[in-house]
Amino acid sequence: MSNGSKLSFGPFRDLPIARKLLITILTTLTVALVLSAAGILIADSALFKGYLQNDYETLSQIVADNSTAPLAFNDPKTAAETLAALRARTHLVSACIYRPDTTLFASYTRPDVLSGCAPTLPRTGEETANGVVGIFRTIMLTGRPIGVLVLRYDLKEIAERRALYGATVLGVLLASSIIAVLLSAKLRGIIAMSIAQLVRATKAVADTADYSIRVEKISGDELGSLVDRFNAMLSVIQSRDDRLITALRDREIALGDAERARERFHFMAESMPQKIFTADPQGKVDYRNRQWTDFGGFSFEQIQDLGWAQLLHPDDVDESVLQWQQAVTTGESFHAEHRFRRADGAYRWHLSRALAMRDLNGNILMWVGSSTDIHAQKEKEDELQRANDDLQQFAYSASHDLQEPIRNVAVYSEIIARKYRNVLDGDGQKFLGFLTEGGRRLATLIDDLLAYTRAGSVEGPLRAVNAEAVLQKTLAGLAEAIRESNAVVSADPLPEVYVGEAHLQQVLQNLIGNALKYRTEEPPRIYIQVTDQGTAWRFAVQDNGIGIDPQYKENIFGVFKRLHRDQKYGGTGIGLAICQRVVERYGGRIWVDSAPRKGSTFYFTLPHPGQRVRTTTTDAAAS
Repeated sequence: MSNGSKLSFGPFRDLPIARKLLITILTTLTVALVLSAAGILIADSALFKGYLQNDYETLSQIVADNSTAPLAFNDPKTAAETLAALRARTHLVSACIYRPDTTLFASYTRPDVLSGCAPTLPRTGEETANGVVGIFRTIMLTGRPIGVLVLRYDLKEIAERRALYGATVLGVLLASSIIAVLLSAKLRGIIAMSIAQLVRATKAVADTADYSIRVEKISGDELGSLVDRFNAMLSVIQSRDDRLITALRDREIALGDAERARERFHFMAESMPQKIFTADPQGKVDYRNRQWTDFGGFSFEQIQDLGWAQLLHPDDVDESVLQWQQAVTTGESFHAEHRFRRADGAYRWHLSRALAMRDLNGNILMWVGSSTDIHAQKEKEDELQRANDDLQQFAYSASHDLQEPIRNVAVYSEIIARKYRNVLDGDGQKFLGFLTEGGRRLATLIDDLLAYTRAGSVEGPLRAVNAEAVLQKTLAGLAEAIRESNAVVSADPLPEVYVGEAHLQQVLQNLIGNALKYRTEEPPRIYIQVTDQGTAWRFAVQDNGIGIDPQYKENIFGVFKRLHRDQKYGGTGIGLAICQRVVERYGGRIWVDSAPRKGSTFYFTLPHPGQRVRTTTTDAAAS
């Protein structure tokens, strides 16, 4: 709205509601009555003017007809008497009859009029001044004109009628205004009361912030609906205000609890021997406990954010920073072994871990981590690894050196059995059989020991191996045993795995071979299945054999651990130990689920392609 409109309506806007309603009612009523009266007057004037014209047209026709005889007989006196009869028409100014030669024949002039008929016929349609109108009528006789009648009348009758109507309208307007004022005093009270209540309630809410205030509903009209909406709005605001107050109170309590928890955390972190740190969701380190500054000799400001990288061994910086950034990006836990420089310049191995603390929606709130000094453990592991390597080399050399004398025992036992069988008595042949069987078993044991020592080595970079092809090679090597036992071996489609082909064949051959060996009277049924567990493949070799007592399910993976000592089931007790050694070398594990006479299911896991191979430290103990 323009400034001018604001200025002109400004005082009206500031008036009370009751006065605004009164002014609005009176203004509307007045405008309506004035417009109605104006319309009536204008319409009546137009209609009455037409009525007058029609009336005088009719009158002129009657007078013209009555003037035919005087004109025909040239009797001006009779014509004048005929015109004088028009004196009853007070607004008729004059009546004039003219001969065909336009000269005046007879006339009548109203007494108060100074100028009467013109001596000659005026022009047709001429209207004199002062609102006088003239009507021209030709007087006919037997179809020919014999004269012209001119009637002149004024329009004062219309003005008088307008004055009468105007006075009537004014009276009606005054009476209507009085009635409107009386009625509006009652009606505007009904309207203004609801509005006044709304105003009082609004002011009270604004002054006291008490949203429990409500407005009484007086009517069922729009104002009543407005009151309902206003009360409903106050209810919503009150509810939200209550929730906000509760939330603020809970927030203050939570902030207090968080502050106390933070203080407890810092107290605990400062009292722990581990080096504790925290970071924001973006991975920026924002806290390190006192053990860090004591260890590195730096202040927190020097090693915050990624400043801790300056404490790392140069060979560990790139990989450690990359692992940390990957953990922050993916939200996965951080796990790294690296070397930190002590204040005296010596590097010590540490195991660093960090986990993301999340809210209920899974969003990361912060990172909490620790770095534990594992330098002594790493030194022991190195010593243990060296001892394991030495022991493995010794076992390999000893096994290799024992093969030659054992082979000689076996060869000469066979020569004696072939050449001197008839010379030896029964005891001698039995002793020779013991010697031959012992040599064979000792040779088998040496071969198994060599296989066990080789099972712990992972040579060269790993490549994807088709487990399906390895299984077929294994079954080809066990074809004779499968045929003799009438076994049925079935398998799911097997995936590619990152493991040495010979190692995978060792595992499958030992597990399938055991299923063929430890069978019941029924033909063996062997089923190999595989399940994707996300980070690793889980293989399962299931059979229907004699089963294993659950109390021995952990012992069977030890070296030389045999549950059956009778001659029915041969073996050295190293096969399952080889399986465990191979599987653990590749970061997996192996276990069994079995019961006597209900068969066995051996499970083992192997990492997906791309997963890192975990090096175990159980070799020395196993050896």
